[in-house]
Amino acid sequence: MASMHDYTFYGQSRIGDDRCGISQRNIQNAEASTYILDNFRQSCPMSSAIEFATSQPNVNFNGSHQVGINGCNIDSNSALSITKLTRPDCRITLNQRPYVTVPFLGRGKGNSDLESKLLQGDLANNRKSANPSSEICHMGYRNTPMLESLKNTISNPENLCESSAADGWIRGGLPSRDLTRDNASKN
Repeated sequence: MASMHDYTFYGQSRIGDDRCGISQRNIQNAEASTYILDNFRQSCPMSSAIEFATSQPNVNFNGSHQVGINGCNIDSNSALSITKLTRPDCRITLNQRPYVTVPFLGRGKGNSDLESKLLQGDLANNRKSANPSSEICHMGYRNTPMLESLKNTISNPENLCESSAADGWIRGGLPSRDLTRDNASKN
């Protein structure tokens, strides 16, 4: 008797890969997910479901945010949230800057004439070779005449701390070795 075998390697032959088992597994998963997602109470309005959830001890109710399931209370939500106070008729934008400490780095108002001049640059007639501003004499701006009272006190040798101030005065003071030697010999 001859028998036919499929000799393809690495074939899926586990028991979990059986076609019958896969279909049964899919049916069971689908039933479990529909059981979890089934809504056994009326969804609009949710007052009976909220009442049931809050009647149980240690059960905290967390409903949908603003609009109920399937949008059942959209009209009452719109009536509460869209008012003259929250949405005025006039156009108003009071958006706070996202980073309060960063200054506004936007461009601001444009000036096309000035911007085109800046982009094109300046002519080269203001070079040092063409405009020798370093050869102009600025002595009148730098050296101002001295005040008379200051001129008299500076030129008087009595006011200077040099040889005319005291006899035996040494420029730079007494040598420290001689001073300590003299003090030691006195004692």
